[in-house]
Amino acid sequence: MSSVFYAVLHLILSILIPVANIVVIVILSKLIKKKCCKSYVFILNLAAADLLVGLMCILEALDDLLDGDFDSNLFFCLLRLCFTVTPCIASMLTLLLISLDRYLAVKLPLYYANIMSTKSICALITLIWVVSFFVGYMPLISPSLQQNDYKGICGLFYAAKNEYLYILCFIVFLPALLTMICLHTAVGRIAYLHHVRIQRSQVVGGLPSNPAAHSSHFKAARTVLIVIICFIISWGPYYITGIIQATCQSCKLVDLMKDILFALGELNSLLNPIIYTFYCTEIRTYLYKYLVCKRRKVKPQTLAVVHFSNIRQALDEEALAAQEDRDPGVTIFMGPTDYRMEASGSFIDSNGSSLQEQPVYRIL
Repeated sequence: MSSVFYAVLHLILSILIPVANIVVIVILSKLIKKKCCKSYVFILNLAAADLLVGLMCILEALDDLLDGDFDSNLFFCLLRLCFTVTPCIASMLTLLLISLDRYLAVKLPLYYANIMSTKSICALITLIWVVSFFVGYMPLISPSLQQNDYKGICGLFYAAKNEYLYILCFIVFLPALLTMICLHTAVGRIAYLHHVRIQRSQVVGGLPSNPAAHSSHFKAARTVLIVIICFIISWGPYYITGIIQATCQSCKLVDLMKDILFALGELNSLLNPIIYTFYCTEIRTYLYKYLVCKRRKVKPQTLAVVHFSNIRQALDEEALAAQEDRDPGVTIFMGPTDYRMEASGSFIDSNGSSLQEQPVYRIL
């Protein structure tokens, strides 16, 4: 019964995670082409990594449904684990890169464009994926990290040794987490100092206070803070439990890590696009504009009802000269008769009849 539950959970994640991240990828791609905002490239890379995590949930669902028969071979089990771990590591490192980008934008605004050039961004993203692939596929690269007595149950503790978990925790997770916290703390401190300086300058200059302008200094840091908190909540229990299991031989927490806690970590790949969609103003505005406004249907009104099939395509010179002798106004041409707009706003034809007396047509 539990295997069916986790299979359904992974199946739901395999649908929601790709859909949410594809939407963010499409929006960010259009925003990058429109505004050439380099910082969006990092968020785009985060969405791509989370998209791969969602696709890997399909393999998790198959493993749950087949009750371990899908990964009875050690090599295929490690291959599936590496497929899953690699985008998770890339997602963590991309969050670190986003925090670094926000820090440089606030700390060194005059030099930010030179530091975060196109070449630098491409090099950083390439480095992230190289490191992710190397660490993710380390159990396949180094046989010393593989379990010698594989029992046919596919899981990180069942297929890999404790040393690999130490590498993930103490070389990837904890350094990335502590660095993000330090960078975000520095960003908040700089934003607060800017806020204080603006207040002092307004008091000295006698300028009116603008709370909205002050709060803008904290908006960039707020989104990153929320992402980091969700990252800690999602992956923290998995790695903490893993360290406990690795150091406590009598503890039986492997199944808890394999099922609930790893699914909680995968849930982070769904939270990231939701956070950026709701807390990033430009992404939210673009999503509303292109996914909501386009679906609105404009109901036909009783005004501006013209039968366009009888519009006169051209006028000869005599007709134009005759129009110049008439009273000033805007002349429109509908059907066989010429109408002109009077100062009162009504339309009168050459016979003195009002447009309201004519047949009304509705544009379909």
